[in-house]
Amino acid sequence: MLIRRAILSDYKEVVTMIDNEFTKEGFGFVNRAQIETEIRKNRVIVAIGESDEICGVRIGVGTVWNLAVSSDKRGQGIGRKLIEYYRPHTIRVKSDPIGHLSNKQKEDFVDPTGFYETLGFKLWGKSFPKNFWQKGKDGKGQFHARGDKDHIKIYKDPNAVMLF
Repeated sequence: MLIRRAILSDYKEVVTMIDNEFTKEGFGFVNRAQIETEIRKNRVIVAIGESDEICGVRIGVGTVWNLAVSSDKRGQGIGRKLIEYYRPHTIRVKSDPIGHLSNKQKEDFVDPTGFYETLGFKLWGKSFPKNFWQKGKDGKGQFHARGDKDHIKIYKDPNAVMLF
């Protein structure tokens, strides 16, 4: 297992990984333009499996915005390695299955906060989703500066030293 920063040639595989694992499970999504920007800014970390495939993705360095591991590779410590590669000071976690999700996504939703607690992160508070696009009832995209429900849990590393 190799953990490294993503490079631009990883872009297509990172997008596929996020679409296939993260979005289908109802945890939200990062749009393609954001992923490209984050790769260019060295803020995407990937786990490479034995077959040279990307089997895990972390978006964010100081703050983790998204963490996804292939469903067939879960339970093998990949998520832990992605977090520990460069330990963040903050992690944002979707804690409730809300939004435009299918019934299956809502039924299968698992709150991942226990995973972060086992890594030593402590609940700091809750927040509202910010600056996101969502398909409206008319089928057109609608921009929201802030969501209606505070379903984002924010975890902090109590031992992190933050420089301002």
